Order: sequence, then structure tokens, then C-alpha cells
Amino acid sequence: MRIGLVGGSFDPIHNAHLAMGKWALRKDHCKEVWYIPTVSTPLKDRALTSYAIRAAMVKAAVAPYRHMKLCTIEEKLAAPSYTVRTLRALKKRYPKAEFVWYIGADQAAQLDKWKNIEECLQLAAFKIFRRNGELINCAYDLPILDMEEMPVSSTQIRQGAFQHCPASVRSIIAQERLYIDEYAAHSMSEKRYRHSVSVAALSAHLAKAHGLDAQAAYTAGMLHDICKQWPYEKARLWMQTQFPQYLDEAPAIWHGYLGADTVKRHYRLNDKKILNAIYHHVKGDSTDPLAMILYMADKLDPLRDYDSSQEIVLAEENLHKAYELVHAQQQAYLKKEKKL
Repeated sequence: MRIGLVGGSFDPIHNAHLAMGKWALRKDHCKEVWYIPTVSTPLKDRALTSYAIRAAMVKAAVAPYRHMKLCTIEEKLAAPSYTVRTLRALKKRYPKAEFVWYIGADQAAQLDKWKNIEECLQLAAFKIFRRNGELINCAYDLPILDMEEMPVSSTQIRQGAFQHCPASVRSIIAQERLYIDEYAAHSMSEKRYRHSVSVAALSAHLAKAHGLDAQAAYTAGMLHDICKQWPYEKARLWMQTQFPQYLDEAPAIWHGYLGADTVKRHYRLNDKKILNAIYHHVKGDSTDPLAMILYMADKLDPLRDYDSSQEIVLAEENLHKAYELVHAQQQAYLKKEKKL
């Protein structure tokens, strides 16, 4: 039986990966296509999402296709995840199978660095998928397969192009709150990102001090300014569509409403407390504990140009008293600056 193999980190799996499998089934005469998540990536520097979560995303993505499967063989092999070990194990388990290993142009460019690559080429036929007519730089003369245009990569997904993932994968991303750091970093300036990281850390710290969900607080902190730097016309158009009742408020306030709406619609996060905290973080008009924490963490960010250490200590000890103090200070500042 001819079996197509697609290996990778799948962090996350996306529609282009599925397109490779469909092509292999329809045009390269494979009976099945197996997706093999790596436990580790010898040629990549970034830390991977846990194997269990990545495997769950692959399983969810291929579920609608009866000839596509998740293969977890690498989970049981010695680390690091060398393809030669995977192919040896597969050949031992399925000696009569004919394996075809499909790779992308980025993998093809590094093929000469793969461990025991000559043995790999004996254990399976290797073929290169090319997208958008890209140039292939490969040390080996391998068949090149042209795919329809699929301008997406896992890096782009992590940075916010979630629409290129199956709905089932998007649900897992939101449920596990994956990639929020990369999503935030790609959605704002470096200075705004540093502020978000600081607010997220302080939010998590205060949540932990009061026995609340520190991960939820961190998520709210990282994403609270996700729409802060939208162009005015884009923000106004969205406000007209989704929040016309608040159009008369100062544009500086809008990003709270827009942020909550974007995180819900685009990131697909449905945690009501996180969404509420983002929605109210500018005006501070919610007394939900998580919302109060985010409001204070935003105003007391240690990176701001004033000493907020006393207020932070108070927030660690008494959430409500600290909130009342910070809210009063903010109102006084806005009146002084004539921003109210």
C-alpha cells in the first residue's frame, strides 16, 4: 500500500498542510496520508507547543477525511525527532508499505543537514511541494509537485492569520490560549508589546495573590491593547458596525470595545471574564475581579514613567481598596488633563 507521510511540528496544522494530503491522495495515488507531529525539531530554535496539544490539533484537522490519519510514532522514539529513526520504525512495523515523504521548500533547502539523509532517501521516496512557483534550493534531485496558491505558514498563523486553520483547530487554539504572545507582538509596535507583556505579568501576579485564574489574567493582559494601534478609519468603521452607541466617546476609549470584539471573533476566545476585562479596561467600569485587576495592571504598569509601587502593594493586599484608589486617581488625572 502506498502511504504518504507529512512530517512537521504542526504548530499549528493549517489548511496548506491539508491541501498537501488531498493532493497526495488525488494525484499521487496514495491510499492514505499520515501526519506525523515531531516531538522536537532539531533544526528549529523556538520552543514548541506541547506534543499532546499539537497532536490533538492534527487529529481534529484530519477527522473529516477518512484517508488522512494522525500518526504518533515519533512520541515513542528516542529524542531528538530524526526522520531516519521515524522511517526505520515505520519500515519495521509496516514492511510491505511503500512510503512517500512529502516536504515543503523550506525543508528541501535543509535536506542536506538531515541526519543520515542518504538512508532516508532509500527508505522512502521524497517529493517536494512547491507553492506559488517558488524557487527550490535542494541539494538532491527530487520530484517537484506544484500546488495551488496557499500563501500561509504556521508562523503566520501564530501571528494572527487564524482564518487559515480549520474551525476545529481554531477552537483548540482558543481553548488552550495558544500563540497569544506572538499574536500580540505582530499586532502592535515593540513599545506597545513591551507594555502588554508587563501588564500581563502584573495581572497574573495580582490574580495569583488573590487566588484567581492567573492564566486568564495573563491572557487578558497580553491582548488588552490588541486594537490600540488600529488606523482611525478602520476603528471608526468597526465602531459604526458593532458599537454605534459608543461612537460619541473619545476614540482613545474605543480599543477596549474593539479588542474584546476582535478577540472573540478573530481569536475565537469565548471566556466571558477575559472578554469583559478587555472590554472595560479603559474606563474601569466593571467590578468583576479580573476586570479590576486588568484595569489596575494597565494603569500601574511598572514601565510607566511614575512610581506605582505603593499602589501595587495595596493591590496585592486588598483588591477593592486598590481599585477604588487607582480609579479615583485616574479620574482626577483625566479631569486635570481635560480628557473627561
